Amino acid sequence: MALTANRKPGASLAGTNMVRAGDYNQRVILQAIRAGGPVTRSELAGATGLTHQSVINITRRLMEDGIVQDEGAIIGGRGQPAARLAVNPDGAYALGLNIDREHVTLMLMDLSGKVRHRAYIPKRFALPEDVLAFVETQLDSVLGRRLISRKRLVGLGVAMPERMDCVEASARPDTYSEWSSLDIVETFTERLHMPVSVRNDVTAAVLGELQFGQGFQFKSFVYTLISAGIGTGLVVNGQPYEGGLRQTGEIGKYPIAQDSGGSGTLWDVLSVFAFQEMLGRRGIAPDRDLDESDPQVSAAVDAWVERAAGYMVAPYLALTYTLSPERHFIGGQLPPFVIERLCQALNARFAAYASSFPLGPFCAATTAVDAAALGAAVLAFQERLLPTPDVLMK
Repeated sequence: MALTANRKPGASLAGTNMVRAGDYNQRVILQAIRAGGPVTRSELAGATGLTHQSVINITRRLMEDGIVQDEGAIIGGRGQPAARLAVNPDGAYALGLNIDREHVTLMLMDLSGKVRHRAYIPKRFALPEDVLAFVETQLDSVLGRRLISRKRLVGLGVAMPERMDCVEASARPDTYSEWSSLDIVETFTERLHMPVSVRNDVTAAVLGELQFGQGFQFKSFVYTLISAGIGTGLVVNGQPYEGGLRQTGEIGKYPIAQDSGGSGTLWDVLSVFAFQEMLGRRGIAPDRDLDESDPQVSAAVDAWVERAAGYMVAPYLALTYTLSPERHFIGGQLPPFVIERLCQALNARFAAYASSFPLGPFCAATTAVDAAALGAAVLAFQERLLPTPDVLMK
């Protein structure tokens, strides 16, 4: 699977000519090459606002480090042919790990955005030791097959829900509470012998959609991640919004009045667990590959979608009226055809409100099931090589 960053070098990439700002400028130059390469040094200077000499010095260092390579010169113009620079895909690699309550996904990404290796296990309530053993096994396989050079591996990004163990569901082991007392960064760094960074899974999914999906086209959008839990990631003016208390996006806690007359939360009707429990009640094995053409499956999905969409109207109208997003993306661990039907149902319901207020449509996220893992790999690159979103939007 090959994925490329969709942002072209331009006014959004701003460098600085201040003395000793080398690392900042190097990150900006590398992102400009990664996003728009092959590019010439003159194009880089114009895109970043750096002097031509600064660009020459930075690109020379990047080439000496094997991060950037010469793609050949432009022939036919006036004067000396201009060299075109591009990232060296083998110049650096990052691991992206998405840990959730019903699956674990690991991805190995090269600097060009190509996924070199993907491993997925549909495991409910994986314990820390389960996850560490899984990563070690996959890493040993990758290195054993010489898919990458270990010295080029910059680190591991981890995307996981906040308060991992705070969920009540069947088959949840008592030992799952280990997650609440575990220092993820310290434990994983010591065990895996590499730098580790951790982010909320929804924040990582937003970054994945920004880098590799449709998100780059829009200044403002909402990303809903449906997995064992539910979260909403927000992008405002091109930047992920994390909230003043760092607890943004907990849409799953939105209170609802259920059909039975009792109270609950959106999580009770919209999560993957809720979807699987509904299938089980209808005699459909929730762990099998669902056949969209099966009338029994199709009818069950339609019933679940209509119910879920009905409960989503109020909170998502509030988000729409408050933020006026250009798009609502939905991704996560639901089957793709279920997400498509959910988006269609929501668009049909929202059409009744469109005459008085412009409404961004709901659509399936491009990055879908792998958004959080892709974003986690980008986080690892940001720790060592690439600029953060706030830098990109200056």
